[in-house]
Amino acid sequence: MIEDMGSTQKTLELKMAAGMVTSDNGVFVTSFSGVHEVDTNLGIVRHNIVSSPLFNALHSISRTQRGYLVASTGLDLLLEFNRSGEILWSWWATDHGFELTPDGQPRVLDKLADYRSIQYGTRAQTTHINSAAELPDGRFLASLFHQGMVIAIDRETGEWQPVLEGLDHPHAVRVLDARHFTVADTVRGRALLVTINKLGAQVEADIDTGTNWLQDCRYDSDRNCWILVDGKNSRVVLRHGRSGNKKLAEFNFDPEWRLYETHVL
Repeated sequence: MIEDMGSTQKTLELKMAAGMVTSDNGVFVTSFSGVHEVDTNLGIVRHNIVSSPLFNALHSISRTQRGYLVASTGLDLLLEFNRSGEILWSWWATDHGFELTPDGQPRVLDKLADYRSIQYGTRAQTTHINSAAELPDGRFLASLFHQGMVIAIDRETGEWQPVLEGLDHPHAVRVLDARHFTVADTVRGRALLVTINKLGAQVEADIDTGTNWLQDCRYDSDRNCWILVDGKNSRVVLRHGRSGNKKLAEFNFDPEWRLYETHVL
């Protein structure tokens, strides 16, 4: 945790921590097979507040109108759940046209199995879906790593359509409002602010972050700044304004930490 522009830092050891989102009693943090809850001072950890047999290599997590949405990346799966662990909605990429891995191998998954202790390599996955967020109209946006695109998914039918294509291993799709989202064009090191409507999407701002692995990006409209996670150089950079043309601060961390994303308290 970074406070006072870096003058104060706290750490908490949590194996394979990845996605973060505000919860009822602090912050939910995903790990490989469970969702933990920490207080905002990093003093208390409640392990496995939510766990499911379908949790496998959890990545990003976000709030929805009904609960929480998490990418169970190892299974090419999105899951919406509530605090009690009830699964409210699911979307299996293998059921919606993404049956083959990058090596052309068909993927078949047993939906009744317990996957919490099974590990799959990235190339054993058909999409490596790693982040998702709900639009105000009820659709879900999701980033597909292998396909290099952001898609919009209909909650009722599960049907999807491409929203933004031609990305290089994207991560970190975040909905700002009914008309805007951000996403990391990871390998190109570009943080994108995108306008979306019924007809498609258009890039409104394109920030060159100076890295070849932009793990996470978010535009904080309240503070009018970008928060950028440079996974290659293990640093977090703050840049001012939508254009991101002025660096405000830079925080460097242990390369062994393998930074995934940030969360603003």
